[in-house]
Amino acid sequence: MKMKFKSYIHSLLITVILLVIASCVGLFFQYLDWSEITIVLIYIISILIISLLTKGYIYGIISSIIATFLFNYFFTAPYYTLLFYDSRYFITFISMTLTSIIVSTLTSRIQLSQNQAYKNAQNMKMLYELTNHLSKITDKQRLYDEVYHILNQYFHYPIDFIFLDYHNEHKHQDIIDCFRNENQKYIIKDMYIFFPLYGVSRLLGILFFKDDNFQHMDETQKHIFYLMIDNISLALDRIYSIEEQLKLNEASIKEHYRSNLLRSISHDLRTPLSGIMGTSEMIMGINQPTSSSYHLAQDIYQEADWLYLMVQNILSLTKVQEGKLVIHKEYEAIEEVIGSAISHVQKNMSERQIEVHVPDEVMMVPMDAQLIQQVIINLLDNAFKHTSNNEKIVINAYKQDHQCYLVVEDYGDGFLGEDPQKLFGMFYTQHQSYSDSFKGVGLGLTICKAIIEAHQGTIEAKECLNHQGAQFIITLPMEDEYESNNISC
Repeated sequence: MKMKFKSYIHSLLITVILLVIASCVGLFFQYLDWSEITIVLIYIISILIISLLTKGYIYGIISSIIATFLFNYFFTAPYYTLLFYDSRYFITFISMTLTSIIVSTLTSRIQLSQNQAYKNAQNMKMLYELTNHLSKITDKQRLYDEVYHILNQYFHYPIDFIFLDYHNEHKHQDIIDCFRNENQKYIIKDMYIFFPLYGVSRLLGILFFKDDNFQHMDETQKHIFYLMIDNISLALDRIYSIEEQLKLNEASIKEHYRSNLLRSISHDLRTPLSGIMGTSEMIMGINQPTSSSYHLAQDIYQEADWLYLMVQNILSLTKVQEGKLVIHKEYEAIEEVIGSAISHVQKNMSERQIEVHVPDEVMMVPMDAQLIQQVIINLLDNAFKHTSNNEKIVINAYKQDHQCYLVVEDYGDGFLGEDPQKLFGMFYTQHQSYSDSFKGVGLGLTICKAIIEAHQGTIEAKECLNHQGAQFIITLPMEDEYESNNISC
């Protein structure tokens, strides 16, 4: 308000001073007996200067009317009155007034256009500098400092903003939640106006200042302000993307080192484990089953076999995570793969009863036999851990709707109310539930799922319907029925 009042006083003084100067110069020219036309031109020139030095049309128009009366008062007979004897002066007054008004209006319009062009140039320069500076910033603190300085320098009143880290609560949490839930342009609360900084898919921050400051902005300033918000949002989104990419790269490097370490350890363990298992088998072969040496060697073999299976799972896991699990499919008889898996697990579990039900017709299924055998071994190993020695394990294989179904079920306690799908999570080690972690690290079922999915099949866990226990259902795709029948025959 004070600034506007000072501007009015300044423009009024310029108008009065220039009209006084023009009148003094006109009196001097009258003393020299110069033409009245020259004096009229002096007044027109003064009006032109007034229009240039003041803002708007009003001062030029008012000075045009006052200049006409001053010319009549000082330079037309009778002098020093507003009367005139010669009627021709009336035409002079009208011409002088109209000419002065036209000149004043055109000058003011040119001045306004020039001022607007200057403002547009300044706005474009400011936006260019803002965009140029923001494009070089890679951290949030520098962005905050730069934007805070530019906004306050341009708008001349305090503007502040906050960044969201998506972990901590903020002072304006209710405003943040409102912007997250609704795509609003701004929110007014507690005499402040809040503007969201949206990224591509989320809210990144909030910019805010007093509401009355926003109301005093003209349309051009508001347009510039919204462009600033867009530029700040893009810069902030880029910074968040860079930070997330750095975190992903760091996690990828850590995972790479972890996989290399696991693979290296696993390879180093396989050779001595094979030797331990072979030596244990040899000791069992030269001793009677009732001797203490036999039982000691059997325990060593069982522990080494469990560790060998875990090493195989770890190696398979690293291949899955690195995308290096290669499937070499060939048509294999499903009963032969099941038999190989049973033969492997019964080396040290000969007392366990395993029932196998397969169709009379040979089922040829496209698969990687070694990997599917590993899946069956993992499932049987789980079944052994969660059932007693006198409970049987049942394996069913059958064909339905061009799919090979392989079902492994036991007569144990089942899943004890747990969600069966959790079993396939990596490192799931809840001993009270049905998982492969009773004596392990919770990788066997994860590997099973990865192998089956690599075969474009499915695996799921369910409670048995006809008796207490758990069952795992595997589906593997088969060829067209006509083609499959030709191959199997």
